[in-house]
Amino acid sequence: MQKSFLTLSAVLLLAGCQPSQQATDSATVPAPEKTEQFLLTSKTPYQPQQDWQSYSRVPAGFSIVGLQHVARHGSRFLSSRGDDDLMLQLLQLATEQQGLTPLGQELALIVRQLHQVHQPDKYGEISGLGVQEHQQIAARMLARLPTLFQLALEQQQRMAVLHSGRERADQSGDAFVAGLTAIKPQLASLFDAGQADEATLYFYKAEGSEAFQHYRKSDPRLARVMQQLEADPKRLQAATAMLQRFFTGSFFARLAHGEIELTIPDDDDAIRNPLDAANVLYSLYSIASNLTAEGEFDFSSLLLPEHLLPLAELDDADSFYGRGPAFANDNVTFNLAGRLVKDMLDKAGQSSGYAATFRFTHAQVMMPLAAYLGILDASEPLPESEIYSYQSSRWRSGKVAPMAANVQWEIFRNAGNETIVRMLHNERETRFAANCQLYADTRYFYLLTELQSCLNH
Repeated sequence: MQKSFLTLSAVLLLAGCQPSQQATDSATVPAPEKTEQFLLTSKTPYQPQQDWQSYSRVPAGFSIVGLQHVARHGSRFLSSRGDDDLMLQLLQLATEQQGLTPLGQELALIVRQLHQVHQPDKYGEISGLGVQEHQQIAARMLARLPTLFQLALEQQQRMAVLHSGRERADQSGDAFVAGLTAIKPQLASLFDAGQADEATLYFYKAEGSEAFQHYRKSDPRLARVMQQLEADPKRLQAATAMLQRFFTGSFFARLAHGEIELTIPDDDDAIRNPLDAANVLYSLYSIASNLTAEGEFDFSSLLLPEHLLPLAELDDADSFYGRGPAFANDNVTFNLAGRLVKDMLDKAGQSSGYAATFRFTHAQVMMPLAAYLGILDASEPLPESEIYSYQSSRWRSGKVAPMAANVQWEIFRNAGNETIVRMLHNERETRFAANCQLYADTRYFYLLTELQSCLNH
């Protein structure tokens, strides 16, 4: 059994585990804010947020006819060579200058192991845990919707598999399909070969994303809030307290005084000060949670929650403003998700011989998608006068878009040709935006025609 990163209760929280939604309707009665936080932020491994057997009953007369599924890639290795190299450089320099404490020597061993597990070139790939996450999502889907898949077999309906064009998204689609066909091999002949669709699944860098790119590079509001967040004294205090456990006073003083600069060729990442070093170490800590199938990387005795929390908050702030709901009265961070929503709506209303479309993408799509759809605690912006913090906002990337995060639309139709949709967010029944009207006498079902109207931003 793998050792825990922190305490057992913290691990359950960090992994995204929450109580099943039963009597309490979280779409209308938000749960009280927890004192613990999602310290792994967007690297949080996936956990379903509700037992599917507790879902609401489908309205009488309606039968399942289709499924629209979009998911983030599964848990992964580091996306690129960088943080591991930088930390190895820092630790090697400290070793040469007798600047490591005993805890620093332990840290150096773990960082070397993390670096080694990425060799010869695992960067950007999903990990063993990532494969498991998508296979398990597929198995639960098959158990939940057996009629859909049986009808697809009987009527020889196709199933589309789309991805962003990036390796880890393609690999996640392969893992998902393998999870379905391992249980029901007959389905294999129904799947189309995976195809890249950058316009809907990599829209933040696709043609037409110029306004978003300008926002990311040049928006003065974004620059101001991120500068303020990084300059918050609690960030440097946490970084100092974290690093002083690993480096001697004289070596840390050199880092603090700007006497050390570590870089990587052809890369903007660098270590020039304690906050840089702490953020690099935080990145390695968080990615280690994704690599439990590859090895044991136990940071529990090295990194303390009180030191990690301010760094996690900064990481979440970067996602909130860069990919989430961001500033009030501005949709630049999520309006491109309308391309994906339109595609889902169009396919949900078609009778084209396809039973399902399965899509695999990235956090940079899942976060804007959740904001566009108006999902509770995933879509609320902040005014320019209020800066993101764990006190000012309930938005958490580990809740909105953990590894293998997903949005599923189950599509049902009745004899009168009415089509209704239920949305699941990370396998939890979830309402659309407040301006979308529920189907009569239901809590989570919507007429497709209503969604086509209310989601047309």
